[in-house]
Amino acid sequence: MGVPGTRTEARGLRSGSAQEARLIEACQRGDRSAFNLLVWRWERPLFNFVCRYVGDAAAAQDLVQDTFVRVVRSIGQYSHRGAFSSWLYQVAVNLCKDHLRKKRLQIVSLHDSYTTGSGQRVSVKDQVVDEGAQTDAAVEAGERERLVRRLLAGLPEDQRVVILLKEYQALTFAEIAEVLGVPEGTAKARLYRGLRAMRGQLEEEGVWLEDGSGGVA
Repeated sequence: MGVPGTRTEARGLRSGSAQEARLIEACQRGDRSAFNLLVWRWERPLFNFVCRYVGDAAAAQDLVQDTFVRVVRSIGQYSHRGAFSSWLYQVAVNLCKDHLRKKRLQIVSLHDSYTTGSGQRVSVKDQVVDEGAQTDAAVEAGERERLVRRLLAGLPEDQRVVILLKEYQALTFAEIAEVLGVPEGTAKARLYRGLRAMRGQLEEEGVWLEDGSGGVA
């Protein structure tokens, strides 16, 4: 198959696939439409990651835009030695760190925006209903989400970003190590320390989560 020609085809690209490589090569030749398709492929997962990282949907939109601006300026130097997604997340992580450093933010919001299983981006404010109309399951899920958000916010940044990349973006340890510029063993250690700290905090509060709650249980 050749270079994807539609947004639907671009959205379905697998990271590291031959099709993605051809799309990147087209971008390097100055094909603007190819770059637009590359943005279409990655803007949704990148936005969700950045939003969780910085805890501000408006700031996340700006940071994602800045990420793609930096990528388009330097894509000619991309050598295909590592995964494109790793390079993309690396740029985003560096911008997020700068943003948090400037604003001195310590809050991670997991649910300003998220992507449904059908690929639709959903804003939480559009999903809010009266508490009295919520089912017990919805109330319980909301409480669990707030708890995980609070636990993540209390972690050191180096542990929090690894958990977000692994548990929410499904990156491999090798990819995370490349994104953060650390050995793979360091990435693993940070994940396990972060999850252990979250479990410890839960035990202190007498709370246990079922499996699937952000990897905490």
